Amino acid sequence: HGPMPTARCQTAPAPAPAPVPAPAAEIRARAKNESGDESPQIEAVDIPTADILDPSTYAMNFRFYSQGGIASRLVIGPLKRVNLGVTFDAQHIVGGGDPHMVRPSIYFKLRAFDGTDVLPALALGYNNQAYLYQNSTRDFLQKEMGLYVVGSHEIFIPDFELHAGMNINEFDNTKLYGFFGATYKIVPSFALMAEYDNIRNGFDNRVNLGGRYWLTSYFNVD
Repeated sequence: HGPMPTARCQTAPAPAPAPVPAPAAEIRARAKNESGDESPQIEAVDIPTADILDPSTYAMNFRFYSQGGIASRLVIGPLKRVNLGVTFDAQHIVGGGDPHMVRPSIYFKLRAFDGTDVLPALALGYNNQAYLYQNSTRDFLQKEMGLYVVGSHEIFIPDFELHAGMNINEFDNTKLYGFFGATYKIVPSFALMAEYDNIRNGFDNRVNLGGRYWLTSYFNVD
């Protein structure tokens, strides 16, 4: 996701300061966020990354999941470092069962730091989209991400990025969870994704593997 003013005096213009080169990682991050050549990977499979949409752009996402559910999400980039979004979730849209809407959810992400050669890019966010609502318990089987912080950094080879962070999805008991994953864009039109999510209790941990294929620069299928 202008020229510096030149100091002047009455006798003669002061020499302009020599430009200081930006770190390579910062240049790559800025080019990646501002080039507009491809849609950024704001998530791996479920876990967030530190990437965000460019300002004045938007993204529509349609996710099909078990029990005939469809989650439709709109994310916009109203500011340079901020993304906002809303998700509408419906169950039993595909197949049998009684189609019904589940509560809408909100999405927020702030890219706080672009990263350097050593330090990862950092983002703070909130996403209360959960999945598989159970009428009997009035709760979701797969909990939302909630409030999170995530760091992303390219490592070893170009376009291979590691992502790691922590999140809290229940504010009553403030349980802290962890997550990490990786994305590797093998070619411009295809990327591999792997993640380990909901890390706290071994039984509830989740492992996801996937691929992402760009049919066009701004349309991809996972």
